[in-house]
Amino acid sequence: MEIKEIVSYYVNNTNDILEVSFRTIDDDDTELRNGEIPVVEITAFGYDFIKEGSNILESFEDDEDEDFLDGITIDSDDLLDEFEMIQFLNEYYSVYPNQLPKKELF
Repeated sequence: MEIKEIVSYYVNNTNDILEVSFRTIDDDDTELRNGEIPVVEITAFGYDFIKEGSNILESFEDDEDEDFLDGITIDSDDLLDEFEMIQFLNEYYSVYPNQLPKKELF
């Protein structure tokens, strides 16, 4: 199992959870996996790609979704490093393979 792309992500600061949608190399374009990982796990693995105070941290695939962000300014420094996030997810799901979310049709 290897993560090939991050579709979207969000840091829920209220619950300290990273909510992430992604595809593995075994998934096709119609499939998606949705995971929730406690932020404490990310730091326990030695990663620090979540900036303190960040809360609107989503990536979008199409123009329709971008309308959601009208009037909201996102500093590029607040965006997560997706490459580092992919590295973390690959490591996390290697250590905890039972936590890998099941495929869902997109």
